[in-house]
Amino acid sequence: MKKYISRNLSLFTAFLMASSSLAVLSGCEEKTEPESAGDLYELIVNKPVVRIGQNEEVTVDIILGNGNYSVKSYDTDIAEAVVSGEQITIKSGSSNGATTVEVTDGEGACADISVNVGLFDLKLSQTELSMEPGDSRQLEVSMGNFSSNDELSIEVADGTVVSIENTDPLRPYYTVTALRRGHTSITFMDRKGKSAVVDITVNPYTLEVSAVNPKVGVDNKLTVYVVSGNGGYEMVSGDGNILAVEPVSGNETAFRLVGLSEGTATVTVADDAGQKIEFPVTVVLADKSADLGSGNYFSVPFEMHDGTVDETMNGLNSITFEARVNIASLNGDDNGNARINTVMGVEKIFLLRVDVHRNASDTQKRYLQLSADDKGGIRYEGSTEIQTGQWYNVAVVLDGSKSGSERISLYVNGVKETLQLQDGTPDDLNNVDLTSNFYIGRSDGRRHLNGSVTYARIWTRALTDQEIADNSGKILTSDMDGLAANWIFTNVNDSASSFASITGNSFEAEAGTAVTAWTADPVLSE
Repeated sequence: MKKYISRNLSLFTAFLMASSSLAVLSGCEEKTEPESAGDLYELIVNKPVVRIGQNEEVTVDIILGNGNYSVKSYDTDIAEAVVSGEQITIKSGSSNGATTVEVTDGEGACADISVNVGLFDLKLSQTELSMEPGDSRQLEVSMGNFSSNDELSIEVADGTVVSIENTDPLRPYYTVTALRRGHTSITFMDRKGKSAVVDITVNPYTLEVSAVNPKVGVDNKLTVYVVSGNGGYEMVSGDGNILAVEPVSGNETAFRLVGLSEGTATVTVADDAGQKIEFPVTVVLADKSADLGSGNYFSVPFEMHDGTVDETMNGLNSITFEARVNIASLNGDDNGNARINTVMGVEKIFLLRVDVHRNASDTQKRYLQLSADDKGGIRYEGSTEIQTGQWYNVAVVLDGSKSGSERISLYVNGVKETLQLQDGTPDDLNNVDLTSNFYIGRSDGRRHLNGSVTYARIWTRALTDQEIADNSGKILTSDMDGLAANWIFTNVNDSASSFASITGNSFEAEAGTAVTAWTADPVLSE
């Protein structure tokens, strides 16, 4: 017996994985297990269901048990059973119908074999399936003239539409998986020639988009994605005076909704399978800016549409940052916490912030400052005191065409700052990488802005004094030479987790937590 068990150990393991009810024990009386039950085996047969006709017999193997087997049929007019060693022979009797053969071993473990005698129609648990590509459905042959899976033949009319797999080595349980759109059928046939067919339709994917009743601001953009569909997407606006739609180059699932004027426009999305949906887009005139409070911020991964880093934001020798901010409270205290409120940038690389003048005795006075290079050696600081509760248009320029202190300029409200601090060697500030750890409103994992921000812009060129003055406090809405990123943080929605740059690459500024508070900014109502 041990040799037999060893020969079937791998099969037994597969049975346990395939089904938690391989041994049919429901009809057996509950046995009290001996205290030393560690060496006992569950009783398992290879055909827990037997279906035979008149004057037929079938053999059933005991594949695991404890030896000394006996069998009993509950209705010998329907079927009789005898056992020899580890093989049971079941013969049909004089009557059609159903009965149970109970198998018991010398340790009292038992298993039931369900016996059906007669000529049966082949039946399936389902005769029609409606699916989408990638879906799976369970299918069972619930009746027929067979006692094991190998007595069934299966034919798939079109194997490119669906596949079928037997998922239980003892029972006719199958998994049907949809492969592509189309229609097909699967035909089952048993050993008596009885057949059954399941008709299968694999429908196109349901067309879905990422936004439901989205809002977008006038002169702002919102990126909407097709999250489910069949390729070949088109998205159009029903009112080109209120809303425009721009496809995102390199990503067929992404579209930018561009707000043109207040109102509501219907957007229609269609795909290659003829699926079509419509949804309304509300265009609003925003009048408030994102309030980041004392702990919120935005991170920007600067990723392309395929998820790779956009290397155009690396190796920069000329940069301009512009932002409009309102600081509600100043950071820092007498316990050694940094007295820094961050505007935007990368810590130790190129960071625009508000800080205390170096070695100043009055720690309440704060000034606009550029902190740069990975050793923290470059510090350039303006002389205009930054007050709390006021809106400021701030900017910093790195001009790679110049040398020495002329390379770096700071601006407050469009006016070039007189610098009260110039530390480090700005000629060393080359090939700046903004693609990693870029934040708006935070640096070094803390040092938050503690306030509100209306816009933040990055240029990959050095703006002139006149350009800085012309841009100061203005919402820019068109693509311009060198404007790599342009975020407008306004109250289009009550809760916003990300803001897309309205430039062509639409970099996403992702909020640490959803923005739910907003601050009035007079430039938004002008």
